[in-house]
Amino acid sequence: MIALSMRLLRLGGRRAVASAALVGIGIAMGTALLAVALGAVHGWDAREERAGWRTGDVVAGAGAPVALLRTTLDAAAGRVVQRVDVAALTPDAPAPPGLPRIPGPGEVWFSPALATLARELPPDQLAARFPAPAGTIGDAGLTGPGELVAVVGRTPAEIPDAVPVTAFGASASDLLMVYRQLTYVAAALLVFPVASLLGASARLTAARRAERLATLRLLGASTGQVTVAAVAEVTLIAAAAAVAGIGLQWVAAPALTAIDLGGSEWFAADLRPGPATVTGIVAGVAVLAMLSALGGMREVVIGPLGVARRQRPGSARLLRLLGLAAGVVVFAAANGARQVAPAAIVGLVFGVGVLAMFGAVSLIGPLVVRLLGSGMVRSARTPAALLAGRRLLDDPRGAFRPVAGVTMAVFVAGFLAPLTASVPEAAYGDDDALRVVSSRPVADLEAAVRQQLAERGLPAEVGPADVHADAGVVVIPTPPADRDAVRTALSSLADRPVLTEREADAAGVQLVADLRTGALVVLAGTFLIAATATGTTAAARVLDHRRGLRLLRLAGTPLAVLDAARRAETVRPLLVLGGIALSMGLLCASPFAAASGVLEPSGLAVLAATIAGGIGLVVAASAASRPLLRSVTTEAGRED
Repeated sequence: MIALSMRLLRLGGRRAVASAALVGIGIAMGTALLAVALGAVHGWDAREERAGWRTGDVVAGAGAPVALLRTTLDAAAGRVVQRVDVAALTPDAPAPPGLPRIPGPGEVWFSPALATLARELPPDQLAARFPAPAGTIGDAGLTGPGELVAVVGRTPAEIPDAVPVTAFGASASDLLMVYRQLTYVAAALLVFPVASLLGASARLTAARRAERLATLRLLGASTGQVTVAAVAEVTLIAAAAAVAGIGLQWVAAPALTAIDLGGSEWFAADLRPGPATVTGIVAGVAVLAMLSALGGMREVVIGPLGVARRQRPGSARLLRLLGLAAGVVVFAAANGARQVAPAAIVGLVFGVGVLAMFGAVSLIGPLVVRLLGSGMVRSARTPAALLAGRRLLDDPRGAFRPVAGVTMAVFVAGFLAPLTASVPEAAYGDDDALRVVSSRPVADLEAAVRQQLAERGLPAEVGPADVHADAGVVVIPTPPADRDAVRTALSSLADRPVLTEREADAAGVQLVADLRTGALVVLAGTFLIAATATGTTAAARVLDHRRGLRLLRLAGTPLAVLDAARRAETVRPLLVLGGIALSMGLLCASPFAAASGVLEPSGLAVLAATIAGGIGLVVAASAASRPLLRSVTTEAGRED
């Protein structure tokens, strides 16, 4: 039966090939985006493994220490530089990742990006703060190719506040844990739309497939034979498309590395899921496609004559409202569990709640479509409105698929819009005054600072100030003095790097920026899903209804009326479902930000872009499938 199924597909002509291509395109794109989401999780793990010894929370280990380690932040050219001071305590101390050995006192090793920046800037703006570099740090010790890191060799006496370490292994980081949990939530925002796209793609042109299989059933094929034929066709196409999707993600990985998160770009290998994950993705996609095919077999096996006669009773019942209530209950439970869950799984716990809300939106979608269809039939004043209403009533689940992707995108926008507006730009302090902290008396420090600046010819305002409960001096460079030149000139007088208040909290500033970047990436991903789903399902719906469309055309119905009916059966459900999805997205965001945040400029920008993009996708899909509509209603051909 597998060979027969493939033979029937090959003999189906251009229409069969087009149908299989639509299925493959949807599954390939969904698989690629799923691999991107899982690849991001893999990327954080890879970063921690390579650079966790210095980016994590450095703590003293059990056993005899082999080195002293201290990490601080510096800045140059508006970018953060991580400075790692290390001192060996034993002659046979292991080398840190990316280095051949622990740097000796007075030695410094630069990351490639920092070495390039030091060459490009005047020496008094960066290079003069360090000795001449002894070498460059390898990729095995970096979070990404653009990371700015300097590993400086010291004697133990030079860094009395350093932490003794027993090995240079990855250590846990609260900040990295935050990023990982946020990635889990972002993955949850993408996984359900991707899964919906995969399932919908597997069901594309299901009507045509069901008719062909029903014919086999009426000709005497057994239930098992028909089942194998149905499953084989969809599963083989899905598996091949899944492999193509994985290949697409691998090819796209170098471009994805440009997304700066956590203070650095990525290595392409970090964003590519491992072999076990890839195998699981392909197997999962094939299983999902198989289940989708089996789900459409019930009417073929039980009532093949009804399928052949194209009798399609509606299947969206009011019981789906129970699913909505269940989704809200699960979300409330997950949100409550999130507040008491361990930090390592809080993102996963909340992600379960988000998935439940996604499921609720997807579950009630066909019901809303059915109710809209019923209302359109009762209130129809034009032939197009009547045709649209009847088609919505005839197949509410099929009518929901072209708008499901955009509906999911609106849900994601409703979740992200208030979050992007919840943190003000100026939440991390002053970015003008450089702060100089030293153990010497403030008066002596101020005098030394003034003398140093005068000798270098660097004009600046200087005055005493408290810097986080430490006495120090603040310096505000005035034109034409360069901030980095002032920073370099004063570095020898300070006990720690000379930074502004905002630069000292670089991690918090970076996190806020990354939240917005992540929101845009997730929103772009959902729109890519929506574009794929809307385009493929719109074309597939024309192919599935080609017989009825052709008969209407032969009966004298103008093509413009059929086109208007297609638009009406898409736009009206989209407007209603979009409002429902927006409300549920705001509900998901409510534990973290007030719904009123959506009225902030950044929130309104996200919503406006989503609405404009959603309308644009629907219009584009309608325009793209119009030639197909003209073709199936004017060309003579077989009904199968």
